[in-house]
Amino acid sequence: MKIRTDFVTNSSSSSFILARKQELTEKQREAIVKFVERTMFGKRILIEKTEVDRFLEENYLPEHYKEDICKALDEGKSIYHGRVDFEESGYDLAEMYCELWKAVEEADRENFTGIDTDLNY
Repeated sequence: MKIRTDFVTNSSSSSFILARKQELTEKQREAIVKFVERTMFGKRILIEKTEVDRFLEENYLPEHYKEDICKALDEGKSIYHGRVDFEESGYDLAEMYCELWKAVEEADRENFTGIDTDLNY
């Protein structure tokens, strides 16, 4: 735990130190993928079109998402939903999420579609 003994500001960043070999092991790569799936891709909440209206209503989401959600379900995709808490993390985390989602979508658009990925509000 870091304890600051001098002047404390409202800094939005903090440093860290790691020791590691150059290449990650396969176990480390698997751990990273599992962590990202669990924390940055949300929880699976929809697999059928019959659930879309209820989902939009319960989460106070606009109706215009329905078409994209239904299209994704027709393509055999499941719908995942999550939240990013900026109170604890700051804006840099939002940029990380957006960059990750963009990279995954660009790598394989057939298996990943961002529907509401704007975290700038």
